[in-house]
Amino acid sequence: MALFKKTVPTRTAWFVLLLIVDALLIGIGILAYVVLTLPQLPDDPELLLAQSGINIYADSGELLYSLNRQTTQMHIEQVSPHFVQAVLATEDLDFYRHHGYSIKSMVGMFYDNIRHFRKMRGGSTITQQIVKNIFLTREKSYIRKLKEIFLATQLETLFQRHYGPKYKDRILELYINGNFYGTNAYGIADAARTYFGKSAADLNLLESALLAGLPNAPSAFNPFRQNKTSMMNRVAHVLTRMEMAGFITAKEYQQTLSTDLQFTTQRTPQNRTPYFVETIKTEIARIWGPSALSFGGLNIYTTLDLHMQQAAERAVVERLTELDTQLGFAPYTTVPPEKRANYVQGALICLDPRNGHVKAMVGGRDIFISYYNRATQAQRQPGSGFKPILYLAAFETGLVTPVSLFIDEPRTYEINNRPWSPKNFKDNYLGLTTAANALVNSANATSVQIAYLIDPKRVVNLAQRLGVQSSLHPYPSIALGSEEVTLLDMATAYGTIASYGFRVDPTFITRIEDSEGTPVYTHSPNPIPVLEPDLAFLIIKLMQHVVDHGTGHTIRTLGFQGPVAGKTGTTNDNADAWFTGFTPHLVTSTWIGFDNRENRQTLIDIHTHQQITGGNGPAPIWANFMTTIGADTSSSTFYVPDGITEYLLDLRTGIVPRVSNSMAENAQTIALPHNIKPNTPADTLSFMKEVKREN
Repeated sequence: MALFKKTVPTRTAWFVLLLIVDALLIGIGILAYVVLTLPQLPDDPELLLAQSGINIYADSGELLYSLNRQTTQMHIEQVSPHFVQAVLATEDLDFYRHHGYSIKSMVGMFYDNIRHFRKMRGGSTITQQIVKNIFLTREKSYIRKLKEIFLATQLETLFQRHYGPKYKDRILELYINGNFYGTNAYGIADAARTYFGKSAADLNLLESALLAGLPNAPSAFNPFRQNKTSMMNRVAHVLTRMEMAGFITAKEYQQTLSTDLQFTTQRTPQNRTPYFVETIKTEIARIWGPSALSFGGLNIYTTLDLHMQQAAERAVVERLTELDTQLGFAPYTTVPPEKRANYVQGALICLDPRNGHVKAMVGGRDIFISYYNRATQAQRQPGSGFKPILYLAAFETGLVTPVSLFIDEPRTYEINNRPWSPKNFKDNYLGLTTAANALVNSANATSVQIAYLIDPKRVVNLAQRLGVQSSLHPYPSIALGSEEVTLLDMATAYGTIASYGFRVDPTFITRIEDSEGTPVYTHSPNPIPVLEPDLAFLIIKLMQHVVDHGTGHTIRTLGFQGPVAGKTGTTNDNADAWFTGFTPHLVTSTWIGFDNRENRQTLIDIHTHQQITGGNGPAPIWANFMTTIGADTSSSTFYVPDGITEYLLDLRTGIVPRVSNSMAENAQTIALPHNIKPNTPADTLSFMKEVKREN
């Protein structure tokens, strides 16, 4: 009897062995990828310590704002010990005991993430945060975490080689001098001056806890914004970590929290164009990543016209001040900041459709109440402001022309087995009407008929070609502007029409240079033909009638006499009102409304009980702004492209009127393609007979 049997690997054992080999190969591949794609550290760490700042200029070359403006590099010995302890306790208690990464922190991170089935925390050391900010993206992934570890180890080795035993202090200085603390404060020296008007060495425990907690979310915890609860919760968190680390006692914790913060009353010069600057920062982060904002040295030349920007801000503020009275609000400047968030808001964006340059932008009435940019971020229903896109899509199909006849009347449709009965404003219906007349008078009933006739998918397709970036659904209600878009979407789409079908994507930046003046980015407009010029002119002509005789006539009553085409928009819930219009060289979109829809605030004048519409709400902003910047000139006109004939027609019937006929008073100049002729009385009679037969 044999004492031993020859062991034959089972099928399961082979499978397990193959899994192990595959895992090893995958692991080796991942490590190879991480190593090969690591950014290169500089040979001289002084290059990381130096900050040259980011300067943002108007199109005239005038300096608008500077980021990273602080130049004072503070040594640890020049900073309050309370602040250093607060940073270590909050961000990396083992900082002086590791060489770039902490196994304990990573194990805690991995455990929390597995326990919550998502990435709850990063477990990054201070050194890892530095390399992430300078060299990596904000993407949350384990690949990026591996890169952090490798780079952090390399950075520690680099600093140790150059600075010897005190190298850890130098790394910590890089962190506290490079962080952004909100309110345009970069570095601890700048932050101490900005918030408390003192040197970093004189910060007390409470002030240190506040500043140490800011870089985690400088906007959310910013003491100059009105969210005091979030700020103090963050301060309490920092103090708790300091107590757990043994830096302070429980008594010091309680005494500190019961002390009031005393902020400086001498604020640094404020950003003159805050919403525009925030947009530029977003663009830079998109192009180069967020590290460029913290440690980059760039000169950014923008499209902003400072004169136009100031005119835009004045126009918005003046109209919103008037609306406060109409809506029954106390004067904006007399109420505490926490109540201002409920006030009516406004936004404006102006661009040159020929090159896409954004010349002026107002994102709201007060950035210190809300950083939310209503010109580029807020998606709202444009109401009838979307109708030119609907009618343009209809003209493009050939199924509808400006003189196509409809019966504008109440109708009921079935949507998802439920009745839908779109109504005209104040239940006023046009009866027999041309498509042109329906657009000029913003008739909802006819617009929905057209949407059903051509298929809403065509409207979505054209809107996207014109430059609308927001997601749209092909529902019939798109005819009434039910799909949400941004102010920038509307300006871009109208700009494409103003350019006779050539879309130029909007831009805020013309060029960027590095700190040595070497160009690193230059914007080049790229006009894309998306629409035939003659079709664009059909809508331009009709939108001129909207301003001259229709819902946008406020523009004329306010004194703007130059050539302009535009359209009003008002939502059914009275929450949003728009006016977007353009001259031959500029397109401007304006909006008023409320941020918080849950409170059901509506645009109703409390004195007259009348609805504040696109024609009397935002249109005055447009007229004020465009008049102030000198756009009210008749020296330039909309040109008539080949293939177009203009007729004097009765707008209601599309018939050439006789001078002796009373219809002459309804006559307007309508543009038609060469292959389309005006209606005749026989056409109208035939149409009415067909309608009668269908009924």
